[in-house]
Amino acid sequence: MTDERTSIEVETQTFRFIPKTPVSLEDAVQLGGGRSNGAYAVIEHKNPRSTLVIEPRGSILVHGISNIEAATLIAREFLLGIGMSESGLTVEKGDMLASFSLGRAVLLGLAGERFSDADHDLRLDALRIDAKRHGCTILLFNNGHGLVLGQTSRNIAELAVGYWVSQLEREGALA
Repeated sequence: MTDERTSIEVETQTFRFIPKTPVSLEDAVQLGGGRSNGAYAVIEHKNPRSTLVIEPRGSILVHGISNIEAATLIAREFLLGIGMSESGLTVEKGDMLASFSLGRAVLLGLAGERFSDADHDLRLDALRIDAKRHGCTILLFNNGHGLVLGQTSRNIAELAVGYWVSQLEREGALA
């Protein structure tokens, strides 16, 4: 469990919607107002702001939304707008981007030396933690702000942050 000073916020998550009948790229462009590069169609949704990508196999990626209910409504609105049925629509959750703040400074060099799963990424000036146990990557900056990448579950992201906070604290890498 995360420290009471640590709050995790899901910034964005990708959702893939698979309709019973695949969406054609031609319909996505002509009826849905999308732009195509040949293999994919991209549609900008205004309210709430998000991006829909129609994949070659006819599925719909909704990006830029962190709420599955809102993403589902966007996908359904798109399908109905191009005259397709929304019944039988299935969804797959993709990776999310979550942010958090520890409320404490992190000694990046010390942490990078103490853990084999953590490296001081000089390019970003951040600690890059390969949180294999939780299936994600954590980027942690010296000011205590961080990002969780590559996880589909908020709960697992919270567990990962909580675990690594305790490890860093144990090694004296938090100020």
